Amino acid sequence: MAKSKNVCPECDSEEFISEPNQYEVYEFSEGDFVATDSHFIDEYKIYCRECSSEVNVEESNQRKNIVLKT
Repeated sequence: MAKSKNVCPECDSEEFISEPNQYEVYEFSEGDFVATDSHFIDEYKIYCRECSSEVNVEESNQRKNIVLKT
């Protein structure tokens, strides 16, 4: 039976997670951390939720199936 192209080729997981693409800037003021700004990062990475393999997003989108980075 052919393996589904919608699962991780390494472990067959159907769930993927992204690396956070936002970070907060904090200052320590009056004995506590205070968020002063937020920044978004345009570039992001996607990983298999089960085995943490990194997905090659660009190639996966072109081939229309999950491709892992090597």
